[in-house]
Amino acid sequence: MSATTTTQETISDAQQATIVLERSGSYYGYLGRDGEGFHHHVDKVTNTIYVTESRAERFLPSDAGLYWFRIRGPITHEEHLERYDDRDIPQWIAYVDSVRGWMDRPLNLQTVLNEALTEVDLR
Repeated sequence: MSATTTTQETISDAQQATIVLERSGSYYGYLGRDGEGFHHHVDKVTNTIYVTESRAERFLPSDAGLYWFRIRGPITHEEHLERYDDRDIPQWIAYVDSVRGWMDRPLNLQTVLNEALTEVDLR
């Protein structure tokens, strides 16, 4: 009888979850976490909103000069904005704000700069 050695590899649930989206930073956007704790992501290529339980993973491929983002399932909600003439990202943000509210939203650099310039003008 021969002895067999087995190797056990531990794979986390996050690693097993289906990859929903993988985009470079140029085509990925993070809208924030809503009042119920769900994360809202934007695929700028397809103009699609993905609502998930977790944030995106950020990684730098060895041959890339730009960070990439990966979203793993499950998806709580998927909204294809291009299907509608009257829906865009600002309207989605306002809708979520009215229905669930936002726990946290990333800072928009343009807004920060405008506020800083406005404050300087007032002095």
